Amino acid sequence: MITIDDVLAKVRENNIGGEEVIRRAYLLASKFHEGQFRQSGEPYVTHPLHVAYILACTYNDIETIIAGLLHDTIEDTDITLGEIESMFGSSVARLVDGVSKLKGLNFSSKSEKVEANTAKILRAINEDIRVISIKCADRLHNMETIGFKTVFKQKENALETIDLYVPLAYRIGMYEVKKRLEDLSFKVLNPLEYDDVNRQIEEYKDINKDTLDRIVSNIEKSLRDNNIKGVVKLRIKEVYSTYKKLNKLNKKLNNSNTSIVTLDAVHDLFAVKIITDDYLDCYKALGVIHEEYDIDTSRMKDFIAVPKTNLYKSLHTVFNVNNCLMQAQIRTKDMDMVDTYGLPYYIYSKNKPFSEVQDEIRDSLQFCKDLNFLSEYFERNDLYVEKVKKELFAKENVYVKNKDNKTIELPLGSTPIDLAFLEGDITGYNLGKAIVNGIEVPLDYELKNNDRVSFVMGGSPEDYWLDSVKTTRAKEMILKYKRTCNYS
Repeated sequence: MITIDDVLAKVRENNIGGEEVIRRAYLLASKFHEGQFRQSGEPYVTHPLHVAYILACTYNDIETIIAGLLHDTIEDTDITLGEIESMFGSSVARLVDGVSKLKGLNFSSKSEKVEANTAKILRAINEDIRVISIKCADRLHNMETIGFKTVFKQKENALETIDLYVPLAYRIGMYEVKKRLEDLSFKVLNPLEYDDVNRQIEEYKDINKDTLDRIVSNIEKSLRDNNIKGVVKLRIKEVYSTYKKLNKLNKKLNNSNTSIVTLDAVHDLFAVKIITDDYLDCYKALGVIHEEYDIDTSRMKDFIAVPKTNLYKSLHTVFNVNNCLMQAQIRTKDMDMVDTYGLPYYIYSKNKPFSEVQDEIRDSLQFCKDLNFLSEYFERNDLYVEKVKKELFAKENVYVKNKDNKTIELPLGSTPIDLAFLEGDITGYNLGKAIVNGIEVPLDYELKNNDRVSFVMGGSPEDYWLDSVKTTRAKEMILKYKRTCNYS
């Protein structure tokens, strides 16, 4: 069982600071949750302690950890937000309020209540993106202890986790938390398939054990021989992620109901993580891999030069040894920490209060801009939640590069018109031509992964544009233009 001493030990280990105020927050939570118990029979305060521990492990700041300790007090005790603010400041009070469910309201249906609370969380993220960390840590501990709930409630929570919390964790790069949430949810929703895929992975790993050990050893030697300082680790793909990849490969063969594709077709089931001391050594290590192994050049990805939209940076390449596919993921130590813990570590690495980096984060994360637009445009909770899930949590997206070589994420089926309005209203309203990979294309061309897109100005919205776009931003700007023209 996690104790406050465990939390504080992790705070010290990660050099987060604020031990005294964190202990005060724990004493307050312990006082107000006294006499309350979880379904497991444990004192309720064990839950916020676990949440705080997860937050400390993932390099969240002092305010976030405090809010994690207090995250259920507003819902379940008599303390007020005003009291929390007077003791711990407005930022902590805002975070606690953001993660708390609505109280004292009557809803016509359960779905209306769920939509209202989901909308409240999403709007709170607009105010302070650290809300995601707390909600995901909260959900992770609940999923880890879900066995004490009814089967119906377990499945309901697992579905919500896949639907809401997994995409949120991904959006800020919290890959470790995301992967744990996925596997825990998959085990609840499809226990037989979970066990089957897990068994396949373990068996395939045992079959390839000697090959995997030899690859790691050989790469370590090659790095030393080339004076590249780095650590080599073996990574095995998680169960749910492997399950999704197998299904995707099977669907490409139009055999989604038959196990045609086997694990040897999953190119990133096994990966060697090469963690270097220096940025340039990443590319040197890539050269070593390419010199020594049989490379699949079609799968080479440079996410260092062009990072993903959630801060992820790494070099990816795939090679083949004894018919065993292996992915190499090459990054620096700092990149690896961000790739593991996401935005919380990114904030931590700045060594500044969150208030001083908040604007920078909003400018750098496309997710923040998109969420803010949808929040401002849709007042109705049901429409807002629907649009966020459809556009920002879509299971299939397209990733293109703009004229600045920045990766932009759009819903599948988006066109250059969508991208133009994402870059700005002026660009959208004056769009004349679209150049994709050096060739002019129709403006209703459906963008594909890795397309490089630039624009020529000198045009204006046309009637067919409205039927050619996927994003709410583009649709609403086009409608605004048409209304203005009709009015004038």
